[in-house]
Amino acid sequence: MAEDVKPSRNVPHVNEPITNRLKGGVIITVLSLLLLLGTFYISSPTVPRVMAILAAVVGVAVIAGLAPVRSPQDFYGGLALVLLATFALIASAELPGQRGFAFGPGTAPRLFAIILAGLGAAIALIGAFSDGPRIDRYNIRGPILVIVGISIFAALIRPFGLVIASYLAFVVSNSGSKEVRWIECLIAGAVMTLFCVLLFVYLLNLPFQLWPQGNATQLLLNQFADILKTFVSLGRKFVPGL
Repeated sequence: MAEDVKPSRNVPHVNEPITNRLKGGVIITVLSLLLLLGTFYISSPTVPRVMAILAAVVGVAVIAGLAPVRSPQDFYGGLALVLLATFALIASAELPGQRGFAFGPGTAPRLFAIILAGLGAAIALIGAFSDGPRIDRYNIRGPILVIVGISIFAALIRPFGLVIASYLAFVVSNSGSKEVRWIECLIAGAVMTLFCVLLFVYLLNLPFQLWPQGNATQLLLNQFADILKTFVSLGRKFVPGL
């Protein structure tokens, strides 16, 4: 090999070190059990509960060395998508439109979550039986800003309307990339917002409010107060006397 040629870091990796396998399996198992616990607080828990149980079984199989992990990057990435889809189903379980063929605010999250779970499972299977790269060091900025963008959308959709919530969520999520070009990002955000309005409000005829309500700020504060009360209530169930 020539001196100026460096070997690629992303070489196929078949035998995953036992420490990495244990860490990956434990993380998947713990997250799955937490999601499984969350299914006991929703009205229609069957689908997300089954998904959480299957993910926990896979995590235990990884710990025991029964599940092959030939491409850790694809394997754990696919399982992460499955867990994210499970969380989405749990979070949107109380929205109308989660059952049957009737459209409602919960129809789109349910469909997208099921598609995401299917894609994640396919990626995990590819990572289990096909050689691929191990997990490299990653930048936490992107995932954090994506989560912040999703949280902004969830907090603003009711008091401030679909237009502002969608636009801010898109811009904040895209700012997670170091290569973001702000002018293109702002224009793309406007296009995506228009697409969301046309799809959900005019084509699917979903009852989304487009613009802020008169008491939007007060409604937003009330939402945070309700969330705080929910966490306190859950804490009292697990920690008596809290």
